[in-house]
Amino acid sequence: MKPLIHPQARLGQEVQIGAFSYIGPQVTLGNHVEIGAHVIIHHQAVIGDRVEIGDNSIIGKEPMKQSVSDPVKIDKNVRVGSHSILYRGSTVGENSFIADLVTLREHVTLGNQVVVGRGVTLENHIQIGDRVKLETNVYLTAYSQLEDDVFVAPCVVTSNDPFAARSPHPISFKGVHVKRGGRIGAGAVLLPGVTIDEEGFAAAGSVVTKDIPSKTIVKGTPARPFRSVPEEQWLSNLPPRS
Repeated sequence: MKPLIHPQARLGQEVQIGAFSYIGPQVTLGNHVEIGAHVIIHHQAVIGDRVEIGDNSIIGKEPMKQSVSDPVKIDKNVRVGSHSILYRGSTVGENSFIADLVTLREHVTLGNQVVVGRGVTLENHIQIGDRVKLETNVYLTAYSQLEDDVFVAPCVVTSNDPFAARSPHPISFKGVHVKRGGRIGAGAVLLPGVTIDEEGFAAAGSVVTKDIPSKTIVKGTPARPFRSVPEEQWLSNLPPRS
């Protein structure tokens, strides 16, 4: 079956759209865009040049509990895998890669050259800088911030509610803050409000309850300082990242 394209949608040159896909009203598709089969692109979505979107993905989904006025925006040269969902109000910078089964909630901003691995969930109101890499099955809680060149290994979990839904009074949720070049090892858990300073490193399996100083490795449950990050791993001593 041919795709269904709303008459108010604007398509660039050499756009390919797979069978059973739907392109909604006021959607803008750039040049050389490739859309897979069974893809839904909701109203007002803005898709840049040379973007690829895999089968069965949903772009511009409206949150179930609120209305979001800002459309989803995907910059040029972005690849989105199959069965991924990008909510309204999310923004993806150029040359980024989003794998299969990813969820980007509303008000999530990804910088340029970001890699989001398979099964990653990014909750609402998250800011992510350039050249960040999130490996498979990372869970990043709402109200978090990751600065440039951050690395997060598979199955990392973060949290933002210090009372675990049992607060005696209203609270402000606070996610995690990972500063430039910070790294988190596989399976680590970060508690609400934790900050990893520049190039700090939480080792695999750590439970991080306190802030991590700059260029310091912590490990254990709870995590404690172990040693300094080796100088050969400092960003300033690495080849430039393209």
